[in-house]
Amino acid sequence: MTRIVTIGGGTGQAQLLEGLRRRGADVTAIVGVTDNGGHSGQLRKELGIPSVGDLRACLAALTGPRSRLGRALTWRFKTGALAGASLGNLVLAELTLGEGTLTRAVRALESMLPARGRAIPVSDASAQIAARLENGKTVIGEWEIIRRKPRIPIARLFHQPAIDATSETLRAVRRAGLVVLGPGSLRTALVSVLLARGLRKALRTKRVAFVLNILTQAGQTDGFTARDHVREIARYLGKPPDLMIANTKRPPDWALQGAEFVDPDGLEFRGGDLLEKVSRGDLSRRARPSQFVAGPHLVRHDPAKLARAILAIARQ
Repeated sequence: MTRIVTIGGGTGQAQLLEGLRRRGADVTAIVGVTDNGGHSGQLRKELGIPSVGDLRACLAALTGPRSRLGRALTWRFKTGALAGASLGNLVLAELTLGEGTLTRAVRALESMLPARGRAIPVSDASAQIAARLENGKTVIGEWEIIRRKPRIPIARLFHQPAIDATSETLRAVRRAGLVVLGPGSLRTALVSVLLARGLRKALRTKRVAFVLNILTQAGQTDGFTARDHVREIARYLGKPPDLMIANTKRPPDWALQGAEFVDPDGLEFRGGDLLEKVSRGDLSRRARPSQFVAGPHLVRHDPAKLARAILAIARQ
């Protein structure tokens, strides 16, 4: 069976891992550590640790809902001062402090879970994703980049401070038969992982598939075409992706919420209808009104459809 490594963070990567877990794939997730929003961002400020939220989501996806502990990773407090806080984030944060590094914390948590696959932080160091704008100014922090006003175009991205990829990350890439980039926030998730020192060199000889996002993202890819997404990935990957995977089904207009559909027309890609079913009821169901809100994710790839497309590529 082909070893698959996924690179990304957040809801998109977790969706993909859920689909691959259900099909019994040999998968390792390399996860970003620079998110500074929501409850994970609050823990970063309070404890001085790398971001744990995306890792927690990936571990939960690799474990599935049948495990009681796996379900606990996704549970959030409903009321009081902790409203919106993730129990899984708190567990992983405590383990990070106790074990000394995020990598050892994840390994300790994995030993308690019936996870199919592994999740690895791209780095054990704490850093912020930063953007140098075209007017020469610098914005530091994922959510500071997203919410900047005015939205001066981004000239380049970097880590502040620079961080190294872990040896576990580089080992996983060397063993991979296929590396999957995305889906996820193009600049603050995918590019942020690629910026970890040593990773780009490790990926140089690997077959890389890039999963195109369904929609543009405000503050990151405003007005981006599908080709713009590919060019941005190629810039930080150091080469064009070997394969493109794209959704061709346009979401309903009411679900766009100000974003634009990224139409892959004109690109060579694998895919088709990869859209998860979405209903108007999801607007309220996926919102998380609390002090830790980092934004709902309404339009997403369907885990099963995306996993089938990737496994078909992996078998070739």
